[in-house]
Amino acid sequence: MRLSISSSSSLFPNFPLALALILAAGFGCAGVRPMATSGTAGSGSPGSGGSGAQGGSGGTTLPITPISGNFTCTDFDTSGACATFDTSTEGTFDNSGSGSTTIAYPIDKSLFPSNLGPIQVQMTTPGTSARISFTTPSGIVDVKYFGSCEPAPGSGCSVTLPLVFTKMLIPASQNEDIQLIARVLNGTTPTGDSAPITTAWTQVGLTGGLYFWTVVPNPNKKPAGNTDDIPTPGTYILLDPSQTSGTQIERYDFALDNPKPEVVWTDDGGPGSTPAYDGAPQSWVNGTAGGHCIGCHTITNDGKYMALTIGGSSTANAANWELLDIANQTLELINPTKTGGNNCGTNASDSPTSNPSCYWQSYRKDGFATETAWNPDSTIMVNMYMSKLYQSTVAISGTSATATRTGAVVPTYVSNVDPYVSDPFWSHDGKLFAFTSFNMAAPADATGNPQGLNGDLKTGGAIGIATASATGVNDDAKTLVGRGSNLSNYYPCISEDSRFVVFNQSTCGSNPDPVGGGYGTGSCDGYDDSSAKLWWVSSSGGTTTRLDNANGGSNNYDNSWPRFSPDVGSFRGRNLYWVAFSSRRPYGVQVNTTSTISQTQPQLWFSGVSDGELNLGDPSYAPVWLPGQNPMQTTPFGNHVPQWVKVAIKIDSGL
Repeated sequence: MRLSISSSSSLFPNFPLALALILAAGFGCAGVRPMATSGTAGSGSPGSGGSGAQGGSGGTTLPITPISGNFTCTDFDTSGACATFDTSTEGTFDNSGSGSTTIAYPIDKSLFPSNLGPIQVQMTTPGTSARISFTTPSGIVDVKYFGSCEPAPGSGCSVTLPLVFTKMLIPASQNEDIQLIARVLNGTTPTGDSAPITTAWTQVGLTGGLYFWTVVPNPNKKPAGNTDDIPTPGTYILLDPSQTSGTQIERYDFALDNPKPEVVWTDDGGPGSTPAYDGAPQSWVNGTAGGHCIGCHTITNDGKYMALTIGGSSTANAANWELLDIANQTLELINPTKTGGNNCGTNASDSPTSNPSCYWQSYRKDGFATETAWNPDSTIMVNMYMSKLYQSTVAISGTSATATRTGAVVPTYVSNVDPYVSDPFWSHDGKLFAFTSFNMAAPADATGNPQGLNGDLKTGGAIGIATASATGVNDDAKTLVGRGSNLSNYYPCISEDSRFVVFNQSTCGSNPDPVGGGYGTGSCDGYDDSSAKLWWVSSSGGTTTRLDNANGGSNNYDNSWPRFSPDVGSFRGRNLYWVAFSSRRPYGVQVNTTSTISQTQPQLWFSGVSDGELNLGDPSYAPVWLPGQNPMQTTPFGNHVPQWVKVAIKIDSGL
């Protein structure tokens, strides 16, 4: 072995057995400075608790022992999966450097959870191999990691760090940051040292399930002779011939180490339904069949059901609603009399291949909702339709369900403060309800927003908040964040402990906005705004704080749709919150490296946020990119609208 560490193998249960035994014994190795001492955590701030995917509420101080030595991937993985690296070249990195490199990822001042990997260290210089030095000011960590420098889709190269290795850095991170410095080798001459960055790893893991919207790139089209709405069960096909890509919902299951996105549902049914990809409802307005595109989605707190909008947000040709049983991969029968649409009637012979338009009408409610928020036990929801909020009851029995609208939400606020409301969010404990309000309709659009009231677009937004119970929202709403000049506030989300609200604020720049793809391109309209940034406020009101580290400073990266994780952890003596969001910021040298934001694709990121100041009034850490988003790295596609719930329920089909 080529490392030296004194530690208990129980801290690193994923190590190969032989390595764990050597680590437990504290053995050194030839050519590497052996450990002189070992110790435990000193009198600094208490560290984080939990253990990766098992949770992470915090409160436990881990023993800290010095770690030094040289590592490669094969020290942790003997399965043959490691990229080839010649250990005899390690000494070459000590040669005089020529030129320079920069660490493009991780981002300086970032914080990583215990159970996320593998993490790539990306450098701006191409080469065959690289050395990453990990050190702490106290000297507790003094490690050099060597690896093959894998070419990236763009310029530069990257070294992949095994999760087992990054878990070794958690104990020391309780008290101090880890400094990273890189050198890249091409031939026998390395680059000079990169400028250092600092990062840290916490024992607080990501938990639950994170669902998000994405596309089906370049899908198979309908076979010749197939009509628009007849599926081909067993494989995905694009049901809408006018489109070039399909739409789907994917998720991360953080009960797993190294989680990767998995497909949950698409606009052509689900991969785990029986049969697979057995079609899906299309929107239907004024006797005309519309698209199958699935849009806004929310998941019940128990993780069992997903509410979906069909056809997007338009009140002219969409805002149709369906309810998915995630585990069983089936849509609930919510409209057995087939009301709405083309007035099909109750023909028992309708099927996905025989009169499919009428068959699928049983599985949607026309003109019902664009957005949905759930109460704690999934029996009541708040729906937004045409910039109004309505409370509805939900009763689910097997494969059937009823959703019944029962009345307006926050009617006094609508009468006295702002006439239009959107973006509902019901806290997971049921005690608070947040929303966006605005006082003028969005510019009308003949196809997407004819009345200007689809609620997905809003100008001059403010954030409202009301108290609630498990059975309903109280009519006591007040303004939490007021509107300002040339800005809009929207997309509020309440933390798991109901102490904080994270929200978006965008400033009104160029019109049309440089991003949006034909929809939501209005200046400061609260949809995919290039100037969107994350802000933070106490749920009881007070000063608002811009999360500069998470946002990337003053840069415009379109940081949208923030969502809290379903747990609160502890790191360095403070409560720690994870916030997921969509961003067009560059991911190292691999994605969004252009300087033109209109040419970028939204990606999923998350950031740690503390309940105390970290740097000049900013409570946030720099963000972390969620791995595995782009199976085809050379042609990335957009991922956004994260929804984070406590449980990523098991899908019975074995998906």
